Amino acid sequence: MNNKEFKNLKDTYMNIEIPDNLDEVVNDALNNKSIKIKRKTINRWSSVAASVCVVVGAINLSPTFANTLEEIPVIGNVIKIINFRNYRIDENGFYVSIDIPKIEGLKNKDLEYRLNKDFEEEGKKLYQEYLKEMETLKSEGIEGRDLVKSWYEVKTDNDEILSLVIFNYYAQGSSNTTRKFYNINKKDQTVLTLEGMFAGTDYVNIISENIKEQMREKMKENPNEHYWLDEDMEGLNFTKINKDQGFYINDNNELVICFDKYEVGPGSTGLAEFVIPKEITSKLMK
Repeated sequence: MNNKEFKNLKDTYMNIEIPDNLDEVVNDALNNKSIKIKRKTINRWSSVAASVCVVVGAINLSPTFANTLEEIPVIGNVIKIINFRNYRIDENGFYVSIDIPKIEGLKNKDLEYRLNKDFEEEGKKLYQEYLKEMETLKSEGIEGRDLVKSWYEVKTDNDEILSLVIFNYYAQGSSNTTRKFYNINKKDQTVLTLEGMFAGTDYVNIISENIKEQMREKMKENPNEHYWLDEDMEGLNFTKINKDQGFYINDNNELVICFDKYEVGPGSTGLAEFVIPKEITSKLMK
């Protein structure tokens, strides 16, 4: 039975209209009474139920069959992100909203625990820091001048990769947004890092040179887009990415290198992202 056949079987089973008087029918049958129900409907229900029982029995009897089914997304180990908690304050013009994600379904329970602990600790820390700052501002007679918001986005969720980004937005005079990235290899049940993916290569300089090329091309196409490349101020120019630079894997299985606001350009540049061509990353991974 292939994935499509099993899905069709499951859909059929889940969409069967169960007769309102099914309990009465069963009781009558047990007491040898006449069954007054449309034969077609009861036969259909019985047939599908029997098929599902065969599949369940096969899972119990054959570990190989069970392992095969486990790889099918329909009934396999489903990894998902849910909203675990929200810290919220809306008081005298002060506003905070912090969404904390939770990952479920990883076979590597130690990794699942560590990720969820990190999510919660980071969110709780941000919330407590904001409470302290809010009390300080109140004591100074300042009202409603701060805003903190934290949320998360699932960038990619396919059979191989789960990429999650947590955003932290601050508005204190001028606004700023920072991000933290989590990339999980579902098959290996490990966290992806640049060092891990490109071990033994000069990935920092190779990827950095490609990003510089992209920056120059972007500025050429759009005069209003600016990156710090050839500035007069020493130490301002972008030279290379960090070994642990933030990134995610997009739906096309491409590496996307990310920079926070003010990291490689003025505030007008905002959050910068650069998709690294596969011909570069594929060579680095060989």
